[in-house]
Amino acid sequence: MEINILIPILAAFLSAALTLMTGFGLGTILTPVFLIFYDVKIAILIVAVVHLSNNLLKISLFSRHISIDILKRFGSLTLIGAFIGAFFQGKMDSSVVKILLGTALIFLGLKEAFGFGEKLRLPQKIDFIGGFLSGILGGLVGNQGAIRSAYLLNYNIPKETFVATAAIIASVVDVTRIPVYIFSNRDVLADNGFLLLITTASAFAGTFAGNKFLKKTSLKTFKTYVAVTIIIIGALLTFRII
Repeated sequence: MEINILIPILAAFLSAALTLMTGFGLGTILTPVFLIFYDVKIAILIVAVVHLSNNLLKISLFSRHISIDILKRFGSLTLIGAFIGAFFQGKMDSSVVKILLGTALIFLGLKEAFGFGEKLRLPQKIDFIGGFLSGILGGLVGNQGAIRSAYLLNYNIPKETFVATAAIIASVVDVTRIPVYIFSNRDVLADNGFLLLITTASAFAGTFAGNKFLKKTSLKTFKTYVAVTIIIIGALLTFRII
C-alpha cells in the first residue's frame, strides 16, 4: 500500500480515538496529515467527508446526551456561517487558504499544549455570535472547534453531553460546507473514492476504540506531542514552506 494512503489511514484511526479522550478535533489532527500529500483544498474536502461520517457515528453513540437547548441557542446561525465560509474558500487562492489554516492550527496547537483559554467563559447571551463565527471558520478552513469549545464551556455540561452536542453542531457545519466544496472541486471525491472509504472506516474503528478507553486512558504526554506537531505544521503552512 502506498505511503500517501497508509499514513492517512493510520492518522484517521488515531485521531478519531484521541478526539474522544483528549479534546482534539478529528480535523485538527487529520488535516495536517493530508496536507503533506494533497493540495490544501482537496485535503480540506476529504477530511470534511471523513469528519462528517465520524460525527454521525458519535451522535449515534451518545444520542441520549444531546442538549436540544444548546443546539437552539448556539447552532441556529452556524449553518449560515458555514455556507459563507465555504463560499469564500472556493473563491480564494490555495496559498491564502494555507495561511488561514496554518494560523488556525498554530492557535489550536498552542491552546492544547499550554492550556491557555481552557477556562475562558463567553456570555451565553451572545451564543448566536459564537455559532456564526464557528460556522465561518469551519467553512473556511475546516477547524471551528476552538470557538465552539469556548462557548460550550459556559454550560458546565457532562463530557458525554459535550461530545454529543459538539458532534451535532459540527455536523451542521459539515453538511453545509461539503456541497459547496464539491461544487468548487467537482472531481475530487470521484478521484479519491477509495481513499475516502478506507479512511472513513479507519476513523470509525478509532471512534469505537476511543469510546472503549474513554475513562481508562491518560494521554496527557501524547496530547502535548500532538500539539507540538500541529504547531510545527501550522507554522510551515503559514510561512508557505509546505
